[in-house]
Amino acid sequence: MTNKKTFALLLFWLFFIFAFSYLIPDFSNNYRYMMVEGEDRLIASFYDIVVSQYRHYFTWGGRTPPHVLASSLLYLGKGVTAFATAACYLLLVYLIFKISCIEKQVFTKHLNKILFITTMLWICTRNYGEVFFMTVTACNYFFTTTFILFLCTYFAKSFGANVNTDKENFSKALLPLFFILGVIAGWCNENTGFAICFTSFLAIVYFYLNKKLSAVHLSLFLGFCVGFLILVLSPGNHVRLENMEKGSFDYFEHIFTAIEIFFISLFENSLLLIAMAYLLYLSVKHKILCKYKEQYLQALYLFMVGFASLAIMIFSPNFPARSSTPFTFFSIATVLCLYNIVNKEDIKVMSSVKQKFLYGLALLYFVVTASNAYGALFTIRDDCKQRDVELQKMISEGQKDLVVEPFRVQTSRYIFIADVRQDPKYFANQILTRYYHLNSIRRSCDYKKSKYPATDFHLIQDYSKKVCESSK
Repeated sequence: MTNKKTFALLLFWLFFIFAFSYLIPDFSNNYRYMMVEGEDRLIASFYDIVVSQYRHYFTWGGRTPPHVLASSLLYLGKGVTAFATAACYLLLVYLIFKISCIEKQVFTKHLNKILFITTMLWICTRNYGEVFFMTVTACNYFFTTTFILFLCTYFAKSFGANVNTDKENFSKALLPLFFILGVIAGWCNENTGFAICFTSFLAIVYFYLNKKLSAVHLSLFLGFCVGFLILVLSPGNHVRLENMEKGSFDYFEHIFTAIEIFFISLFENSLLLIAMAYLLYLSVKHKILCKYKEQYLQALYLFMVGFASLAIMIFSPNFPARSSTPFTFFSIATVLCLYNIVNKEDIKVMSSVKQKFLYGLALLYFVVTASNAYGALFTIRDDCKQRDVELQKMISEGQKDLVVEPFRVQTSRYIFIADVRQDPKYFANQILTRYYHLNSIRRSCDYKKSKYPATDFHLIQDYSKKVCESSK
């Protein structure tokens, strides 16, 4: 019998994600991808999107698939975007559940696992508000990683002893489709593109040596590699790097900062890493590593995809908090995979009392942070409406150099605010200058930023007053 509580939990998250995605105002890059690249006009058709992303590939970056998706969703409007985001969230939860299974399990009959997935997503995802609710970022990391999870499921399942890929009767006519899907996956994002190419190569070597290699593995792997090459060879990547170097970008100095960010990302996912270590300890203690060798390799594969996607960012010119998203998603899957192995042997992982206590703490954390985020959400909506009225008034008066008042909300872990700054040359300012056909736009003041990203430690905020005192 299907657990009705599972449907209630999934319905809650469907509504929660939809509501937040629908209500959050647009900021910075969302406005950029509403416009045709190289022109100061709004996208008016899907043909405009194709033209815009063709130009974008040569002038700024090669992430064409997620950017086409972002422009399409922004063109279709908030309702479609919010529905797509909520649906993709449920798909993400399902795929994490599915890719971690070591035997056939019914999704809706495992409330505890679904609760674990959604809880860890809320607690461990860095920059949650940006990753899930900022359309452009969501397309770059959330949507694409969900798609990659789907394709990686075939590789992960192939490790299991109960899977015999030689007996799977995939039609040869479908191999080009797997190749195309692989190209799209490799083309999505630099860190995940590298990760799936690297880990899939290692998996293919193992499958070949153990006579599990199939044409589907090869089709996907070749697609990954071709897509990744298309991505990294984009002329726009060089243009963007040159712009960074003009701003006194020091690559060697950046390496040390990147390593620090790398360890912050590990710390933010420490609950998952501790869970992995504990489950491996139980596995060693009960001497089941050899018995479930293929299943442990499945867990290792999942961890390696996430870890490789995070580690490669050390060598990237830019290491934003959101780039740790794939590591979080795949780490949750790794923990569940290890749990499934231990649970199969009826090894007690935790008493029901301790489990209820931990979930009680997680629920308290969610209630406090989510209610604060929703309060901030409605506050920023009011602020944006007031600012829009002021902007339209100044524009109607013929002003071309605008100064706007600060919001009462700033970026935190669960709500993303990419506002303009006091410097009119800041990228968000430049985007709105182009969007509104102005000479310049700037905020009247800036608030002091902490050394570390606000998204890591700014869990709740006071939105009763403006984020800074106006000096205009």
